[in-house]
Amino acid sequence: MRFRDPPKPVITSPAFTGDTDKVDLFADTVSYDEINQVITASGKVEISQAGRIVKANNVIYNLQKDTVEAVGDVAMMDTNGDVHSAERVELERALKDGYIRKLRSVLVDGSRITAGEGQKIGGKTVMKDATYTPCEECKADPERPVLWQIVADEVSHDKEKHEIAYKNAKFEVRGVPVFYTPYFSHTDGTIKQKNGFLMPKLSLNSQLGFGLTSRYYWGISPSEDATIGARVFSKNNPQLLGEYRKRFNNAEINFDSSATYSEDDEKFRGHLFGKGLWDINDNWRAGFQNQLTSDDKYLREYDITSDNVLENQIYAEKFDNRDYFVVRALGFQDVRVSDRSVDQPNILPEIQASFIGTPNGTLGGRWTVDLSSLSLLRKGNGQDVFRTSAETAWERKDIGSSGLVNTFTISSRLDGYQISDRDEISIVGGEGGANSFRFYPYIHDVVSYPVSRNIGSALVVIEPTIALTTSVRTKNNTDIPNEDSQDVQIDAVNIFEANRFPGLDRVEDGTHVTYGARTGLYKDDGSKGEIFLGQSYRLDDLENPFPDGSGLSEDESDLVGQIIAQYQDLYSLDYRFQFASKSMQAERHELFGFADLGDLSFSTTYLYARSLERTNLQDSRQQIYGTAAYRLDDEWNLLTSARYDLSDEEKGLRSSSFGVNYIGQCFTVLTSLKRSYADKDTGDAATEFSVQLGLKNLGSIGTNE
Repeated sequence: MRFRDPPKPVITSPAFTGDTDKVDLFADTVSYDEINQVITASGKVEISQAGRIVKANNVIYNLQKDTVEAVGDVAMMDTNGDVHSAERVELERALKDGYIRKLRSVLVDGSRITAGEGQKIGGKTVMKDATYTPCEECKADPERPVLWQIVADEVSHDKEKHEIAYKNAKFEVRGVPVFYTPYFSHTDGTIKQKNGFLMPKLSLNSQLGFGLTSRYYWGISPSEDATIGARVFSKNNPQLLGEYRKRFNNAEINFDSSATYSEDDEKFRGHLFGKGLWDINDNWRAGFQNQLTSDDKYLREYDITSDNVLENQIYAEKFDNRDYFVVRALGFQDVRVSDRSVDQPNILPEIQASFIGTPNGTLGGRWTVDLSSLSLLRKGNGQDVFRTSAETAWERKDIGSSGLVNTFTISSRLDGYQISDRDEISIVGGEGGANSFRFYPYIHDVVSYPVSRNIGSALVVIEPTIALTTSVRTKNNTDIPNEDSQDVQIDAVNIFEANRFPGLDRVEDGTHVTYGARTGLYKDDGSKGEIFLGQSYRLDDLENPFPDGSGLSEDESDLVGQIIAQYQDLYSLDYRFQFASKSMQAERHELFGFADLGDLSFSTTYLYARSLERTNLQDSRQQIYGTAAYRLDDEWNLLTSARYDLSDEEKGLRSSSFGVNYIGQCFTVLTSLKRSYADKDTGDAATEFSVQLGLKNLGSIGTNE
C-alpha cells in the first residue's frame, strides 16, 4: 500500500498479498486504526484495486471487511473505462459490489445514466429513479433537455444475462413523454447473440399496401442462429420469412427464404436463397450457391432482388502458387418477364485449369497453359453442347535502352465440339447434330514507346502503340455454336487484344493491325487528364467474322476513344466513345461525371448504344441516370435520383426517388419516396415510401430496406 506525500508507512495485510488484490492509496492525510484495521483518508483521496479506481474527498477503508466508504465528489473508473460519479458510495469485494447514492455514469460509448440510488450485488445492478440517454448535452445550454432519453422507476443491468431492463419506463423527446411501457429490455451491447424479437419494420407500397414486418431472433448456439418472422400487408396475404446461419471451424452456410399464398393465381409463391463455403485446406475450397423462386415476378414484387437471371452452382477449386483449378455445375433461372423463347442452359459440369510459368523463365518469357471443358444442357429439345478446349501460349516483354517496349506472344488453341438438337432460329443456324474441331494459332506483337517529361509539379506522358496480329483461316460456322461470344464490343480496353471476341466460341482469324495513342497529364495533387484514340484494320480478304454493330464488321474498324479528366477528388469525368470510321456516326457513348461543390454534390451516367446483330440487343439503347445530394447542415441532407429513357421505343421517365435524411449524434431519420414507371407486368413496385428511425444503442424501426 503506497501513500502520497507526506509519506506514511506501508501497511500490508494477509488478505492483500496477491498482485490482483494489491491496494494503492494516495491521500493528503491518512490515519490508521491498527486495532480495528481501519484506514481513514481525506483530501484528494485516490484508491485503486484490480484495475478499478475510486476518488473522493473522504474515504474509510476497512481492511478486515474489505469495504470502502467514500463521501464527497466521489468518482469511480471501472476496468472497461466507464466513469461514475456519486454523492456517496459504499463498496466491497475489491470495489466490485456496493451501494451508490445520486449516481451519474458516463459509459465508454458516451452514453449517460443517472439514478437516485443504486445497489450492485454480484453481476446485477439495480438503480432507482434512473434515466438513460446516448445523446450529448447541449454545450451552449447544458440544462436544456437532451434530444431523447428513457426515464424509469427502476433500471436493472444483469451482466450475466447481458440485459438492461426498465420498469415503468417513459420515452421522452426534448423532455416531453411520448411513449410509456410498463416493461422494456434490450441487450447491453456486450454479446453477439440473444433470443428475442427484433425491431419491427414498416413499409408502404402501392401494390402491397401498408406492411408490418416482425421477426424473432433465435441464437441456437454461439456458431448457429435462425430468424423467423412474417410480413403482413393491407392488400396481400401475409408473407412468411426465415433465415438460418451456421459457422463451422472451416466452413459456413446461410439460407434465406420466404413464402406466401396468392389468391389470384391460387398457388404458393416464394423464394429460397442459400450459399456455403468450405475451406478444406490451404489449397482447396468448395462451396455452393442456390437462388430459386416460384415465378418471374415474385422477387421484384416483394422487393427481394432485381436480378434478371438467378444462378445456382456447386463448385470446388484449388489454388497452388500461380496455378488454378475449378470444377463446378451451374443452373440458371431467367426471371425476366418477356415472351422470349430462348432457354437458359444448365452447365453440367464445367472444368477449368490454368498453369502459369515463372516470369523471365523460359527463353526470357513466361508460358501459360489453359484447359477447359463444359457441357451445356437445355430442357426438352433445346440445343445441347459439349465443348473442350486446350490453349498454350508463351509471352515475352522487352524494354529497350531507348524506352521502346515490345510484348511478343505466340499462342495456339484446339477446340472440340459435339452438338445435338441445334436450334436454327434462335442460336446459330443449322439443324440436327454435329461434331467439329478447330485449331486456332496466332502471333501477337505489341510495341509502344512511352515518352514522359516533367513540367513543374506535373508529368506529361505520350504513349503511341501499334500491334500486329496474324492467324491462319479458322472455322466460324454453324457446326460451332455461338453460346458465349455474342456480346461483342470494341472499346479502349480491349482494342489491343489479339482476339476481340469474348468467350471461346468465336475467334478472330486473319491478320489485323491495331494502332492508337494515349496522352496524359498527371499532377502531384491527384489531378489528371488523359486522352486515348485507337483503331484497327484487317489486312486480308478473309470473311469477316464480326456481326454488324460490333465496330469490327468492316476492314477498317470503328474509332474508339476515352477522355478522362479529374481535379483532385472534387471533379471527375470519364467519357468513352465509338464512331463509325467513314461516316463518323455515333455507335456508342458512355459518360460518367461527378462533382463535389461543397454542400452540393451530383453524379450522372449516360449510355447510348446502337443495336447489335444476332444478340439480345435488337434495339438501340439510350438512357441517362443522375443523382444529387445537398447538405443543409451537419445533420440534414437531401437526396434525389432519376433515370430517363431517351430511346424512341420506350422514351420516358423510368424511375425517380427523393429522400430527406437526418443523421444526428444519437438519432437518425431516413426517408425515401420512390416511383417506378416500368410496366406493371414486370412486378416492379409503382410507388414506395420508406422511413427508418434509428436510436443509438437501441436499434432502428422503419422499412425493410
